[in-house]
Amino acid sequence: MLRKTVLGVGAIVERFRPRFERHRLDTPDRLADFLRTRSSYVAQTSLYGYLKTRMGTSYRIYFEDDTFSASIRMAAVKLFLSCLADLTVFAAALSERDGSLPPGGAAALASHCFRLAAERGLAEAGADPAPGETFARFDLRLQATDWPAAAADGRHAFAGSEADLVRFAPIVDEYKELDREIVTNSIRFRWRDVRDQLRRRLDAPALGRAARQGGFAATDC
Repeated sequence: MLRKTVLGVGAIVERFRPRFERHRLDTPDRLADFLRTRSSYVAQTSLYGYLKTRMGTSYRIYFEDDTFSASIRMAAVKLFLSCLADLTVFAAALSERDGSLPPGGAAALASHCFRLAAERGLAEAGADPAPGETFARFDLRLQATDWPAAAADGRHAFAGSEADLVRFAPIVDEYKELDREIVTNSIRFRWRDVRDQLRRRLDAPALGRAARQGGFAATDC
């Protein structure tokens, strides 16, 4: 998924397909798939859009350079995981706000979906599996999450990926500081549409029933 975009800008077209899906996000598997595809889309379009804008008409030369392409792929994977973490927390917070999840259900749902979406997304991209510390850091984040606040203030929940877009982009630091405001505004705009999709399609009661019928074990997906 991430690797295909590096090989050709035209591959981004495939990322628009999920926008036209309308089925309810009523199972952990469907929710994880939504989180994976939207996080990948936001990470790709934000990162590659920034690089193309900064490089101008010479961007093809950089993208065709093996060394630089490797750094782009590495940045894309890191940003995908950052985007996935933000979106997963927000989705779990929305589910918890409905009141359908049992006590501790938001953290359990988030942990389950993050791991599943990360493993599937990286495998599809041909990237190495995420190191264990990735999941450990995410679990620590869940322990510190104020779930009502995360659901109420959607933009705040995405501060991590906004910062990481600038942090991970293979651009010299001097330019990053100049570009920071414009770049963060660009990813904020993309997240707004994703949040709207999630609010319309999330079926928290169904996810709550899944939690009460055995939790979010791997066999459920």
